Amino acid sequence: MDRTIINLAASRLTRRAAIAASAFGGLIVAACGGDAAPAAAPTAAKPAAPAAVPTSAPAAAAPTTAAPAPTASKAPVKLRVIERTPSEEEIMGLRIPIFMKANPSITVDVELVPSAELITKLQTMAASDTLPDNGHSYLGNQTYHNFALGKAFIDIESYIARDKIDLKQWFPALVEMMRIDGKLHGLPYKGQVLGAGFYYNIDLFEKGGVVVPTDAWTTDDLVKAAQRLTVRQGNDTSQYGYSIQTWGGENLTAHLRAFGADPYADGGKKSTLDSPAALEAFQWYENLFQRERVMAPLADTSAMFVDGKIAMVGRAYFNFKTDPILAKVGDKFKWDGAMMPKNAKTGKRGGMFAGDANSITRNSKAPDAAWELLKFMTDKEFGVGLALQSKGSTTPGGRPDVYGDDRILNHPRLPKQTQKAQLASVTEINEPASLPFNFRAPDVEGTRDPEIIKITTGDAKAEIGFLKDLNARIQVILDKPRP
Repeated sequence: MDRTIINLAASRLTRRAAIAASAFGGLIVAACGGDAAPAAAPTAAKPAAPAAVPTSAPAAAAPTTAAPAPTASKAPVKLRVIERTPSEEEIMGLRIPIFMKANPSITVDVELVPSAELITKLQTMAASDTLPDNGHSYLGNQTYHNFALGKAFIDIESYIARDKIDLKQWFPALVEMMRIDGKLHGLPYKGQVLGAGFYYNIDLFEKGGVVVPTDAWTTDDLVKAAQRLTVRQGNDTSQYGYSIQTWGGENLTAHLRAFGADPYADGGKKSTLDSPAALEAFQWYENLFQRERVMAPLADTSAMFVDGKIAMVGRAYFNFKTDPILAKVGDKFKWDGAMMPKNAKTGKRGGMFAGDANSITRNSKAPDAAWELLKFMTDKEFGVGLALQSKGSTTPGGRPDVYGDDRILNHPRLPKQTQKAQLASVTEINEPASLPFNFRAPDVEGTRDPEIIKITTGDAKAEIGFLKDLNARIQVILDKPRP
C-alpha cells in the first residue's frame, strides 16, 4: 500500500515551489509574506519511499487574501491527519503550512493513502483505537454517519456554540444531511450535486453536423444526437453517441429523480425502486443500451471519451473535467461541459446534494487544536484551493462563497461555460439527499447495485417483476435497526 508521511514543518519551500504556489492567487503567498513558506518536505514512512509534495498549481489569478493572525504561544501540539493521494495531496502541501504559520504551537503531520483505501484505513484504525486527530469521510454512502454512530467522530456542538459558528457558511443541504439526532459530528468539507455534469466532444459534433448542446436541451435532444453520433460498421461500434460516468451507489438518485422517481420515501424508511416512474427510468436506459445501442459500456466510459470514441458523457461528477479530461485529453479535441439536459417529460435535470465531511476523532489527544484545524480545512480559502488543484479531486468546498468565487469561475484552463454550469448546478438543481433513515446505505448498495448493473449489460430486463423482487430485498434492510 502506498503510504507516505509528510511532515509539513520539516523544511522550507524552494523558490520554484513558492512561485508555483503563487498561482493559487493568494491562497499561500499573502499568508507567508515575503519569506519562503514552510514546505511540505516528505519524510518516508517505512517501508514506503518518499513522495514529493506537489509544487505546481493552475495559473489562476485571484485577489490576495490576508493571512490569519498568529495565535498566542501555547504548549506544542502535534496533529496527525490522513488524506488521500492524489485527491487532496496538492492542497495539503499548499494550505497546511499557512495553518501552522498562524498557529506556531501546532505541527501537522499528513499521512497520505491511496484514495480508494481511505475509508478502509479509518475503519481499521477505529477498531484498534489508533485514529488520527482529524478524519475525512463521505456523506452520500453514509460512511460519515456510521463513523459517528460508532463514536469514532465526536459531537462538535459545544465547539460550534462556544465559537458562535455561523452554519450558513456551508450549503444547508450538507449541514442537514450531516445531523444525527440533531447533532453534528463534523463540518462540510466538500460539496456537489451528484450526477449533474454533462460533457461533450465538440469536434465529434462538428464532424457529424450536429449542433452542440445548449441549456435548453432535453433528453429527447440528447437521444437524437446520440443516434446521429453513433458510428457502426455492421455489429461493430467504433463511436458511441452517449455514455454515463455514474450509475449505482449514491449517484442512482440523480438518474431516478429526472424521471420523477426516488430510491426512498417516508424519510428513507420505504424503498420505492418499483414505482412506475422508477420503472420508466430503468427502461429508458435499457432502450439506449440494448436496443438503440448508442451507449458505451460503463466500464469503458472514461477511456473511450479520452480517446475520442464517445461524443457525450452524462451523469458525471463535475470534476470529470479535471480527471480524466484535463489530465489526458490535452489538445486531442475541443470539449465543453454543461448541466444534464432536462427530462423531456418531467422538466427535471435530476441530482442530489452530497459531499465529504471533516471531523475530530475520539482518539485525538488535542481536540481543541484539531477543532482549529477542522475550521481551517472547511473555510472558504481551503475550499477554493480544492477546486484549483492541478491534479487529484477538484470538487470544491461545500460552501456557496466557494462556488461563486471568481478564481473558480475564471479558471484559465477550463471552459467558462463548464464552470458556470458547475455553479448553476448548486442553485438550480439543489435537491436534498435521499438516503436510508437507518444509515444502512452500504448494505443497500451492496444488494442493489450488482443487480441494476445487469440492466446495462443485458443480463436482466427492466421489468416490474425484477424491480419488485429487488425492492423487497432492499426493504428488509431498511426495516433493520441502526448499525
